[in-house]
Amino acid sequence: MDEVSGTQRAILGAETAGQVRDWLDRHLREHLGSGVESVLFTGGDIGAVFGLRLTDGREVVLKALRPGADDRRLQTVVRAQNMIAASGFGCARVLDGPSRTDDVLAIVEERLTCVSTGSAHDPTARGAMATALAGQIDILRGVDGTDLITGRPAWSDWTAGAWPEPHDPVFDFSTPVPDFEWIDQTADAAAATLRAADHLPRVIGHSDWVWQNVCVRDGVFIAGYDWDSLVYAPEPAVVGLCAGAFTQGSPVPPDAPTTDDVAAFLDDYDRIRAFSPAERDIAEAAATWVRCYNARCQLDNLYRRGLDPPTGSFVEALGPAKA
Repeated sequence: MDEVSGTQRAILGAETAGQVRDWLDRHLREHLGSGVESVLFTGGDIGAVFGLRLTDGREVVLKALRPGADDRRLQTVVRAQNMIAASGFGCARVLDGPSRTDDVLAIVEERLTCVSTGSAHDPTARGAMATALAGQIDILRGVDGTDLITGRPAWSDWTAGAWPEPHDPVFDFSTPVPDFEWIDQTADAAAATLRAADHLPRVIGHSDWVWQNVCVRDGVFIAGYDWDSLVYAPEPAVVGLCAGAFTQGSPVPPDAPTTDDVAAFLDDYDRIRAFSPAERDIAEAAATWVRCYNARCQLDNLYRRGLDPPTGSFVEALGPAKA
């Protein structure tokens, strides 16, 4: 680890790789009783993520959260994640957390290693993702997830329509992007449908069930990651959020799911747990909402640099909604 990312700097207040390494070592010695032998990988935008080998030989993944992360929400995430792991579902067991060092909140889990094959656009892989999402939801069905509502990821927060405060401070949604106001309007309409469904029974489900957060090998689901994206919402809304983004990170373009991709994912899920026409409408509204949210992120990034949305973007995928 030679460079300090902007995310690491914002969360850890570190200016050098040595300072980052020092914080990691102190946190892990205090909470797991073993220091850092080596850094295997780094990443993350919402949190600072580190793959680490400890001096006792264990390999772990540590995620340090941005200031303002909700302790109660994360405690519920950890309980749910460990329930999923204990069931035999492909999910890492949490080893520690949420806990703090220098007032930085972090979660440490065992490291699962898996490399996906194929792409989210393959019908077998897509079906495996939908089936696994249904399995994860069923494991936690009936578990109270009320504490997951506060602090939910911005892409799953339609309470005020377009827009919530973005998940990353690099984005600014306060001013519409000229000629793309229709995305804000489309998002507002979807949010109204979702708010009208808030009275429905809620489930705990992964709101970022996308290719880069799962491992699927030869059409078989192996594991899911990034469990702090759990939300507590009506089941059709959770499934719609995933249908509207599931192709993200696919090695085969497009990155954004097309309208047909969204429908196919919902059809796959419907074969496992049939939705009523009204529930299907809610799922489609959630898919539209998250596609608009992701399009707005892309626009904010591109517009400020004078660039047009690339082929395969969420803006392009939503294009027909403009009409």
